[in-house]
Amino acid sequence: MYYNMNDIDVRSSNNFLRKVFLYMVLGIAISSGTGLYLYNYNENLLNTLTNYYPILLIAELAMVFSLSRMLNKMSANIARFLFLAYSLINGITVTTIGYIYVPSVILHAFLITLVIFIVMAIYGYTTQEDLSSYRRFFMVALISLIALSIFNVFMKVGMLEWVITIVGIVLFTGLIAYDVNRIKWLSYQLADGDNETIEKMGIIGALCLYLDFVNLFFYVLGRKK
Repeated sequence: MYYNMNDIDVRSSNNFLRKVFLYMVLGIAISSGTGLYLYNYNENLLNTLTNYYPILLIAELAMVFSLSRMLNKMSANIARFLFLAYSLINGITVTTIGYIYVPSVILHAFLITLVIFIVMAIYGYTTQEDLSSYRRFFMVALISLIALSIFNVFMKVGMLEWVITIVGIVLFTGLIAYDVNRIKWLSYQLADGDNETIEKMGIIGALCLYLDFVNLFFYVLGRKK
């Protein structure tokens, strides 16, 4: 049986994308499962962990930094462990923040986020346009959003908080399409790569989509205050 090289490239690309999305879904499942367990079955542990929120947040940032900056120096197994551990810890921190909302509001926000994610992921994958040209725009918008958020922590301007929420929803909605599109083009470049590299890049791709999903969820949830 003979195979066209383009067919092989497409098959390799699809396998890589499948790996990225499977890791991303696994991360969301771990975070959601952790939250459901703490909220419904171990509220005492949740209250205890709330006291260690700053430590958990530092651990999260350390894991994201390690995965982003030291990926080439670590094995795929370590990268996979860090991603899964990050998903677990983030599930704890998200639950402590979401503790102030009633479950129905959280579920509604999650479903809205899921629908937006699916729609934008399909767009990012199917569009023939290379969305990498929007990279500078997204970087400037993200930095501006972070700066405004920090500013409003001290100023507590109600109208500005509303603007930040809307901008956050729009920004991370766009980033979902951008990152899926970027991962699609990356998958073509990795078609002939070694398994170790493909595995690690799949994990970092899943982390990007995971962060897009979680951040969008938070801004959608914030809109429901």
